[in-house]
Amino acid sequence: MKKNTVYVVFMLAMLVACRKELRENIQSAEDNAQIENEFSSLYDAVSDFVATDTRTAKTDDYILPSGAVVSFTDSLFSDGDGVDFTINFGPLGDNTPKGTLCRDGRYRAGIVRVMMDRRWKEPGCVLVISVPSANEYYVGNGSKMYKVTGTKTITRTSEKSYQVTVNDATLQRENGTVSWQSQRTVTLVKDAGPGWLNDEYEITGSASGTNVNGESFTVETISPLLKKLSIGCMSTFVAGELKITSGGKSLQLNYDTFGDKACDKTATVTYRGRSRDITLW
Repeated sequence: MKKNTVYVVFMLAMLVACRKELRENIQSAEDNAQIENEFSSLYDAVSDFVATDTRTAKTDDYILPSGAVVSFTDSLFSDGDGVDFTINFGPLGDNTPKGTLCRDGRYRAGIVRVMMDRRWKEPGCVLVISVPSANEYYVGNGSKMYKVTGTKTITRTSEKSYQVTVNDATLQRENGTVSWQSQRTVTLVKDAGPGWLNDEYEITGSASGTNVNGESFTVETISPLLKKLSIGCMSTFVAGELKITSGGKSLQLNYDTFGDKACDKTATVTYRGRSRDITLW
């Protein structure tokens, strides 16, 4: 009887330890997902504008809301130094919603600076999106807003492919700050026609960072992340798997929890055979 009791206590202790270990390891996966989603969505909003504005391209169908103010400090490519402009989403409010609602379902506040050396459709175009701390840029669900900083550089390598680098990125969450950098390849896999709506693209590559607990992590792509630029889908990925390693331990982050590529904002983290679903904003 005593042996059985000791065994039960041991198994319960092991179960608690496994759950604790899963919680600790899930932090890096969750932090990576949140900051990657934001820099991906920021890319969507800015690249949509530069692909459609008459000063940089041709049409007028934007992810950006009418409340966002675009101000050009240099609107001419002919002077040899590209164009330079800011996108101002307005100040962070005190009451909900605390930002401006964009068509991708995210609320934003603050200022983003954009520079590009040639028109978006031209091969070799380099687009730089910078968010210094002084610009007080925030993103979230309107109730919870998180400060974001960093620089994202997009180089157009072909008609449907881009090299994307993120440096010095941070995301300030309630319980700490996430730091992050990445090197990605973005490929358009579905062109739905004029404009950006319903286009789809895949993302591969690697990333690394530090989670809110100060622990370093690395990220590798197992299967390409899939992004659908359709209403209700734009705030996160609908498929794809990542391997996230932190402290010598690895787990998998799957954006397609139910295997249907649905726009459900749900992802699954799996570690040593145990899984937990997380909800992304």
